[in-house]
Amino acid sequence: INLLSLKDSDNIVPTNFSLDESDTKLVKVLKCDDGQMIGFISSQSGSTALLEINYTNEQSPFVTKKWTAEESLGSVTSTTFLDWSVSHGIDQNNEDNEDNIIASLSFLARLNSQWDNVVSFFTSDLFAYVSNLLGQSSGTSSTNSDGKLSQKEVIFGLKKVAVLLSNSLSKLMGIDTSEKGNIIWSMNLNPNAIWHKVIHGATTNRSSVLGHGMHHPHSPEILVLSHLVTDAIEWKCIDGLKGSVVSSSTVPLSAPVSQIIPVHAHSHAGGGCKQNALLLLEDDSVLTVPSTTQSVSETTKLIDTGLYTHKIDNDKGLFTSMKIRSEESSGHNKAMVIGETAFDPSMEKIVNVVYPQRNEVVQSPATISGDDSLLLKYLNPHLCVVVTEATSTYIELLHAKDQNEFLDALSSSKSGAGSERKQSKKPVGATKPGEEVLPASKTKPAAPTLFINLIDTVSGQILHRVSHAHAAPDASTAGATNVPVVISENWIVYAFPNVKSRRTELGVLTLYEGMIDKHGITAFSSPEQQETFSSLTSSKPIVLAKTYALAVPVSAIGVTNTKNGISSKNILLSSGVGGQVIKVDRRLLDPRRPSGEPKESEKKEGLMQYTPLLPTTPFNVQSYTNNIEEASFIQSTAANLESQTLIIAYGGPDIFFTRFAPSKGFDSLPESFNKLAILMVLFALYIVLNALKTLSERKMVKIGWL
Repeated sequence: INLLSLKDSDNIVPTNFSLDESDTKLVKVLKCDDGQMIGFISSQSGSTALLEINYTNEQSPFVTKKWTAEESLGSVTSTTFLDWSVSHGIDQNNEDNEDNIIASLSFLARLNSQWDNVVSFFTSDLFAYVSNLLGQSSGTSSTNSDGKLSQKEVIFGLKKVAVLLSNSLSKLMGIDTSEKGNIIWSMNLNPNAIWHKVIHGATTNRSSVLGHGMHHPHSPEILVLSHLVTDAIEWKCIDGLKGSVVSSSTVPLSAPVSQIIPVHAHSHAGGGCKQNALLLLEDDSVLTVPSTTQSVSETTKLIDTGLYTHKIDNDKGLFTSMKIRSEESSGHNKAMVIGETAFDPSMEKIVNVVYPQRNEVVQSPATISGDDSLLLKYLNPHLCVVVTEATSTYIELLHAKDQNEFLDALSSSKSGAGSERKQSKKPVGATKPGEEVLPASKTKPAAPTLFINLIDTVSGQILHRVSHAHAAPDASTAGATNVPVVISENWIVYAFPNVKSRRTELGVLTLYEGMIDKHGITAFSSPEQQETFSSLTSSKPIVLAKTYALAVPVSAIGVTNTKNGISSKNILLSSGVGGQVIKVDRRLLDPRRPSGEPKESEKKEGLMQYTPLLPTTPFNVQSYTNNIEEASFIQSTAANLESQTLIIAYGGPDIFFTRFAPSKGFDSLPESFNKLAILMVLFALYIVLNALKTLSERKMVKIGWL
C-alpha cells in the first residue's frame, strides 16, 4: 500500500497533517502483518504522524491517525499576539475607513449597537453569564457547550492567539493560549525562501488607545514576507485568527533587503492588506508591499510627514540613519543618509540589536523620589541598543601586548637586582617627615571586551557607551557571547557571562533628562520644558548604572506589560539549561540603591541597601516545576485587566505560556471566591432590611396615634 496515495476522505482523520508527496520527508513502516500496518510519516515542515492502516484489500484501506506532533514548535523564531476580542464584536467586512468610523459614532448608530447588545445578552449570553457568575462554568475550557467563546476570557482579554513562525522549517502556526497551546491553524510557507518575517504593527512603538496592545483594534491581519532565491519577495496577507489567506502576490527586488518598516493600512481593497510594509533595500531604494495603488498612496502620505529609518551592516560595522523621501521626478522613494556610526570590524563586532518594547504604556513620565523631587524619565522612542564585543584577533593582540609588558618588566627587574639588594625596602606609605606619600602600585585594569551602545536611530549618534571586561569568551571559543537585552520605559537591562568570576552579571541602566526640585513646581511657577522631542537637537540623557550578580545563567530577558502600565514592572529571566522562568521585581534592580545604610528619604521611596547578589527564591519561579529548556525569547502582552499579564517563553525545544499578576489581583476576584454565598448574603440582607423597614413604619404609626 502506498501511504502517499491515501487521500482525505471519511476513512482518514488528517486534522493538521497533510499527506503531500512534495512535503514528505520520511515514510517508515513500523509494523506490517495480515490485515494491519502501522506507518510513521514525517514532513519537511516538521509535522509527524503515526497511522494505523486496516485493510481487507488494497483498494479500500481504513486509516486511523493515532497521534500527530508539530516538531516545528521546537524551532520558533518569532511570536505575534492577537486578541480574540478584536473579532468578537467588530464586523471584519466593514472597512475601517474614516466615513464608517464617523458613521459608527452617530447617536442613532450607538443606540442600535446598545439595543443589539441587550437583545444578544437576553437571548444567548444570559445563561452563560449566570453560570460564570455562580462558578459553574466548565473548568478551564474556553468554549461553552454550543461552541461560543467564554464570556469571561474574551471580555477580560485572556484569550489570545499566538502566531508562531518557524524560520528554519518554513511554517506558520496559530495556537490558542487558553486551550493549553491547541493548534487552531497551520500554514506551510515557501521552503526555498532564504528567510521569513511576520509583520504586524505600525512605525511607532507607542501604545494604541483603542487596541490595548495591538496597533489597531479592527485588524487581526498579518503580513508574511518570504525572501525568495530568485530575488523577489513573496507576501501573504493572513487573517491571524482564522489562518485564511486574504491576498497574496510576489514583488521583484532590485537589491537585498536591509530593513523592514511596518505600516498600518485601512483597507485591503484591490488585492491589498490592512498591514503594509516598507522595504529598505541595500541600494537605498524603498519598496511598498503590497504595491497596490491605495497602499502606495497611504505610504506616500506617511513619508511626506517625515519618516526615518536605519540599516545595519554587520560586516563593515556601520549603523546608518536615513530619511525616506519621495522623488517626484522618478515617482519612487529613496533613502537619504542623515548620520552614521562606525564600529571598527577588526576590533569589535555587532552581536545583538534590540529595540524598545512595542505598544508599551508609560504610566508616568517622571519618578517621584523620597524627598518629593521629580526625576524626569528619558523617553526616546527612537532608542536602540547595539551590543558589540571584541573580536578574537583583538583579544589575542591584547594578550600578546600584556605578555610583552610582563617580559619587559621581568627583564628590567633582573638587570637591577644587584642594586636593589643594597637598598632597604620601606613599607608602602612609610615616609620621612616632609616627604610626599607615594601612591601604592596598582594593577593594570583588564581591557574591556563587551560594549553596550545606546544609539539614536534618527540621528545615528551614540548617546551612551558602557564597557565590561572578562565578558567575551576566549579567542579559541567559537561563536559570539549571548547577551540578551530588554528596553522598558527608561530602563535597559542586559545579562552577560563573566568568564573570570564564572557567574552571570546583570547590568542595569536608567536614563533621565534631569530633575525638578520639590519646590520647582508650584501654583505660580513651573520650570521651562520642551513640549516636543527631537533626536537631532535634544541633549543626551543622564545615565545611572549598576551591576548585579546571579547564580544561574541567563539565556533570555523579558519584561511584563499591562494595559495601563500601573502594575509594578517585573523583569523576566530564563535560566537556559536550568529550565526556569524567573521574575525579578524591578525595584531590586534600581541603580539608585545606596551602598550604605539608606537615608530616611530613600526608605520612603522603598530603596534598599545595595547587595550585588540577587536572590532567586522558588516563590519567584514562574515556570513552577516545568523544565523549559534553552528558551531564547521571552515576550509578554497585556490583558484587559490591569493586574494581569500574559507571557510566553520560546526559542528552544519547549514553549511555555502562563499569566500572573505582578501586583497581585487587585482588580479581580480569585477563582476560589464563593460567588453563590455572597449572593445569598446579599439576598438575606435585602430581606432583613425590608422587614426592619416594615417594623419601623408600624412603630411610627403607633407612636402617632398615642
